[in-house]
Amino acid sequence: MDGSVLIRGLVVDSHCGVTPEERASIQELNVDATITYDMSQAVRGDEITDAVDYEQVCELLKDVACTKTSALLETLGSHMISHLFEMTEAQTIALTLTKKTRSAILGDQGSIGTTISAQRREGQKGNRPSSLLTTHLALIPRGRALDIATGRGRNALFLAQAGFDVDGIDRDSEALAACEKHATHLGLKNLSLKKIDLEQAPLIEENAYDLIVNTYYLQRDLAPAMAKALKVGGILVFETFLIENHHRFNHPRRTEFCLKPNELLNIFRDLTVLFYQEGVVDDSPYLARLVATK
Repeated sequence: MDGSVLIRGLVVDSHCGVTPEERASIQELNVDATITYDMSQAVRGDEITDAVDYEQVCELLKDVACTKTSALLETLGSHMISHLFEMTEAQTIALTLTKKTRSAILGDQGSIGTTISAQRREGQKGNRPSSLLTTHLALIPRGRALDIATGRGRNALFLAQAGFDVDGIDRDSEALAACEKHATHLGLKNLSLKKIDLEQAPLIEENAYDLIVNTYYLQRDLAPAMAKALKVGGILVFETFLIENHHRFNHPRRTEFCLKPNELLNIFRDLTVLFYQEGVVDDSPYLARLVATK
């Protein structure tokens, strides 16, 4: 079930203007947003945690406005939309940006603006595999892979297409059904999906996997089982939110789903680190990113 959320009259500070003088000073903008997303889970559960976080969306828009410098409102709007696609599950986004102008034609009370819209496409979060995974794929010999919190399968489908025998696990049966449908469309026979609630049963087959992928999911008590599930020489690819992301954008809403600085290194301290990074990369959220081997 798709639906839309509306935000009207959000005021943000920006550095958007045609001349260097305009960009050097704060320009106040008005932002209206219409965002569509799949609200099936929110409707079924009647839980605020399954709905779009209006405050988070506003903070994301404000952050882009104050950190991106651009000559055109259209460019700033495009940055905003890209960031919202990266940070939320929005399917379509329409933004209207307006600002006051002192042009001779419009007078002191006039305003100018633009409307820009976009639909989620291949290559944005939700469809593309993790860049951490794709960057380090050459390190990993083809074999058996486990994708934790598979969702709709952005990583699992990619790995199956790359030649891995993939097990995908998640507790969301609707998301798994969407992944299964996509796998069938692609003709993939090497992807097995299972509905499992790991919070109730944090158990994984030991010494079974050449690769384990965990993105945008944090369950600390699962870490020992993940380490044991790797074969000797197996690779772990892990990335999820830092607490800084919660402080800046209120996402995730619950702080227990966020990592403290260097916490991920400590959680997997018995593995050998091949790559580690904390912070923002391009337009990503604030993440901790780890590639390690057993």
